[in-house]
Amino acid sequence: MSPVAETFTDSQRGGQPTFEQLYDDFFDFVYRNARRLGVPPSAADDVVQEVFMVLHRRLTEYDGRATLQSWVYGILANTVRDYRRTFRRKQAPLVAAERDEQLGPSSARSPEQRAQLKQDLTLLMALLDELPEAQRELIVLADLEQLSVPEICEHIGGNSNTVYSRLRVARDNLKAKLTRHLLVSPREKP
Repeated sequence: MSPVAETFTDSQRGGQPTFEQLYDDFFDFVYRNARRLGVPPSAADDVVQEVFMVLHRRLTEYDGRATLQSWVYGILANTVRDYRRTFRRKQAPLVAAERDEQLGPSSARSPEQRAQLKQDLTLLMALLDELPEAQRELIVLADLEQLSVPEICEHIGGNSNTVYSRLRVARDNLKAKLTRHLLVSPREKP
């Protein structure tokens, strides 16, 4: 079970969560995954605000059939898809602006390690931008959020065999893109 889902287990047993609990427990999850699903920093606050507006409006509809994290993720994924669709319709590029914020754990100690982490995160986000939305979503949930396949099935629907298969294809696609990138611009070795 993911850390976010664990924090909400007690309040789920006690009935309907309050919006304040929802906001406090899921803000980081929503923001982090909005960025990972391709929302640029310049629009992340607006998309996250929209997600929480929808959550506030629909909180009384939450019936507990799915985990709260799955329900929140579904609203987030739909909001991000709407955002991306709007940009495609307007033919505006999804600009990969400022990728300098930390999208992963900050375990680097030296300036060189922090610079390398920033470069790696920038490359990862650029490669994720090249994936189809469904593949990107699977990579984010499985490899970045570290959800199990059954948890992913709960988040996006479908059966586990299909998710395993699609996840393998998504990982293969990402790996091929990384390989092509490294062949075109190999890293300098120390």
